Amino acid sequence: MFRKAVLTVTALALTVFYFYVDPAVHSFGPPCPVHYTTGWYCWGCGGQRAFHALLHGRFITAFHSNLLVYPVILVAAVFLYAELSDRPAARHWLRHRYVAAVVLTVFIAFTILRNLRGFEFLVPR
Repeated sequence: MFRKAVLTVTALALTVFYFYVDPAVHSFGPPCPVHYTTGWYCWGCGGQRAFHALLHGRFITAFHSNLLVYPVILVAAVFLYAELSDRPAARHWLRHRYVAAVVLTVFIAFTILRNLRGFEFLVPR
């Protein structure tokens, strides 16, 4: 019960925080180590701005900030549902090694693609 309460409060607190604090205006975290050392945009670059834009209904801005915000929000919602529900099947498939392999592959492929010429639409604005 305590774990469910902590997950719920954390998810709500992060959502409220990103609704009111614009990461494009207020820099509150460390710089991306991948972008800082290599100059490449990683899979998460622009994710905070995309989440903020999504919470305000600016779907195109969210797309241009980080396209992965849509599947990441979906996976986070499924994960939260699986952890908060008492259905073991919901948790089981989420912890399967193939799910982790697919997610890792998508993140690596997205990072490579967004740094290639011709894929400028994947670079955060």
